[in-house]
Amino acid sequence: MESPARRFLPTIPLSVLLILTAALTGYARWMLGYPICGTDEQNYLKIFDWLDNGGVWPISGPGYAELILELRCWTGWETRPLVVAVAALNSSVILPLGLWLLYRLSLDSARSAWQCLPWLFASSYFLGPWLEGRPQQLGMLLAAVGAWRAYRDLQERGRCGVGFFLLWVLCFGYHALSFVILTTLVFGFWARRFVQGRSGYESLATLLLGLAGCLALGALWYPLIWLDIRINHIRGAQVGEFFGALAVGAIAGLLLLHGLRRYQIGPYRVGRLRAGLASPLIHGLIAVGAIAALIWQYAWLGHLYQGVNLGEIVWYQGGNLLLAALFLSGLWRMGRESAPELTFFIESCLILMAFGGVFLALTPWLRDQNWTLRILSYWTWYAAPLAAWGWLGLPERWRWGLLLLSPLLLAGGLHHVLYAPTWTCRVDG
Repeated sequence: MESPARRFLPTIPLSVLLILTAALTGYARWMLGYPICGTDEQNYLKIFDWLDNGGVWPISGPGYAELILELRCWTGWETRPLVVAVAALNSSVILPLGLWLLYRLSLDSARSAWQCLPWLFASSYFLGPWLEGRPQQLGMLLAAVGAWRAYRDLQERGRCGVGFFLLWVLCFGYHALSFVILTTLVFGFWARRFVQGRSGYESLATLLLGLAGCLALGALWYPLIWLDIRINHIRGAQVGEFFGALAVGAIAGLLLLHGLRRYQIGPYRVGRLRAGLASPLIHGLIAVGAIAALIWQYAWLGHLYQGVNLGEIVWYQGGNLLLAALFLSGLWRMGRESAPELTFFIESCLILMAFGGVFLALTPWLRDQNWTLRILSYWTWYAAPLAAWGWLGLPERWRWGLLLLSPLLLAGGLHHVLYAPTWTCRVDG
């Protein structure tokens, strides 16, 4: 009789997955010459040079920097090969195993976990952070595990447990943006439970206390990051307006939640939202929003895309468009069929979509207009199960056709990561 452990960890398929991810990593790094200049991996190498020369840098990933510096002292390696080695280990082993286990535990089905991966790996928004040696690479996994833990805690007890808070602090110390994503998700999860009457102000107070504790540690881990945000990310004289708008928005949101809970219309609204997922109008609005985000990227970086023809754009973005289309199909199917195992992912996707919309609204105060796209790179992790659900609802001929197409789209996404026109220089050949 087969043991439960063997059923849970199918050795042969996982070995094939790791061989595939190792081959992709090696092909990108040693055959195609990744990373070229302009990537964040190269930027972090410059940061390490700056630190070695006695400089102080507002690093958004102090845990990652400390990891590299400690490994450098322990191994005696130079910084560049060490960064590459850590990145290659993450992309070829740690992230594939972490992703598969996350999907396996959340979906309670090994088969469903495998069905998520083709659509995830087809997206260049996933492939970039998966391959690149920087804090986000492992930070995304920390954020996903922390979000899953928070979701389970709030669902079962109406409050977050000690395990989540430890993951929260660890994520904060390792990478700032991943911490922001995790924080957004946990407060979004709490908001739904609060409206349903399954969580209360005590849980909110605990979360706020934990957030305050993390930010207090910022003086130790992020000594210059607030200055960096004010100078390099928010338009100078409008810093006060920016944070004021955030505070007003947070207070308005809390008052709205209180009203929904007090008048017991929260469950009604949640039911209406579920019914709305089957509406073509909702799908149209989401599709228009996704297209607008892509157009925003090309408009913002229009001068860099002038030499790129339509065929290259389709080649680069085909996997992203397929993921989005299957995601919409999964939403439509969710409105018609029950799939409680997908609730964590659908909640996470909707929260991050709303968060991306907030950054679009805050564009007038920001120096960089690519924050929505950064959030989109996290969104892909949670959209893949919905994409797989949409794929399963298609006719069998379509399913096989798209599955056979996914390796081609993966190749296009990988070339986009390596040769995107947004890089400050290009590699010949």
